[in-house]
Amino acid sequence: MKLLKLFFLLTTLNLVGICQAQEWPNKSIQMIVQFPTGTTTDSVARDLADELSKELAQTVVVMNKPGAGGVVGVSSLALAKPDGYTIGTVNMPTLTTIPLLQTVTYDPLKSFSHLAVVGPYDYGIFVNADAPWKTLSELVEYARKNPNKLSYGTLGAGTTNQLTMERLGNDLGFSWNFIPYKGDNESVLALLGDQIQVINASGAATMAHVKAGKLRMLISTGPKRWSALPNVPTLTETGLVKFSQNSYYSLAGPADIPEPIKRRLENALKKILTDKTVAERLLTKYGQSVVYQSGADYAKFIANENASLRALTETKK
Repeated sequence: MKLLKLFFLLTTLNLVGICQAQEWPNKSIQMIVQFPTGTTTDSVARDLADELSKELAQTVVVMNKPGAGGVVGVSSLALAKPDGYTIGTVNMPTLTTIPLLQTVTYDPLKSFSHLAVVGPYDYGIFVNADAPWKTLSELVEYARKNPNKLSYGTLGAGTTNQLTMERLGNDLGFSWNFIPYKGDNESVLALLGDQIQVINASGAATMAHVKAGKLRMLISTGPKRWSALPNVPTLTETGLVKFSQNSYYSLAGPADIPEPIKRRLENALKKILTDKTVAERLLTKYGQSVVYQSGADYAKFIANENASLRALTETKK
C-alpha cells in the first residue's frame, strides 16, 4: 500500500513538472547582470537576452545590479524564486575567490543552477595614450622606482582583475594602489580623467577608446592575443611572468529550478551559443570569445576550483 502511494506521489510530481514546463514561460523573464551598463558582461547579456527572447517567444528583460565585484547581483539571483523567471550572469570569482575573502549570503556550490557558460573573459592592461609607458616592462620599471605612485583600477577585491594586478606587483617587486570600481566602464572613465594611471579591463569598455587613440593596451592578460589587437602581446609573451588571467562566466538561475524548465533554458542557450553567427557577432562587437560549456560541466569545474583554492588557503595559514 505504501509503495502504491509513493508511486502515485511520484507520478503526480512528474505531471506537475511537465505542466509547469508546458505553461512556462507565460510572462517576461528577468536576467540579472551583476555589472553596470556598458560593461562587456552587460553588452553581451543584452545581446543574448534578445536571442533568448526569440527562442522562447517571451520577453527577456535585463536588470543591472552591480556592486562588490559582482556579489550584489549574484546574491540577488541566488535568493530569487526558482521558477525559471529569473536568470542571470554569474562571474567566476563570486563562486571561487571572493567567498574565501569575505562572507557572502549564498553557497557558491549549492545556490545556483548553472545553465551554460558563455566563454572566457578577455582582459588587458591599459594606460592613457599619452602615458610615458609604451610596454609593460617600462611600466614595471617606473613602478619599481616610484613605490605607490601608481594607482590601478579594476573590479572589486577578489576578482581576477584585482588579483592579477596584485600578483604582478608581488612577483615583480613593486607596490601600487588599488582603486575598486563597480564596472570596467567606471574605471575607464577614471583613467581617461587621469584619476588613476592603469586599468585591467575587458574589451567592450575599452576598444572604442583604443581605436580613437585615447587609450593604449600594453598587454593581454589572458592566454592568447586579442583578435582585434593582434600586435599586442600576451602577459606571458613579455617574459616577465609565467601566469595568465583566466576567468569565465555562466548564465544561471537559482537552485532547484524545475527540471523540465531548466532543460528548456539549457537547450535554448546551447542553440544560441553554438550558433556561429552569434559567436562572430559577440567577438566582433564586444570582444567576447564564445566557448560554450554545459552548466553541468561548469558546476564540476567550479567545485574543483573551489576545492583547490580552499586547500591552498589552508596550506598557507
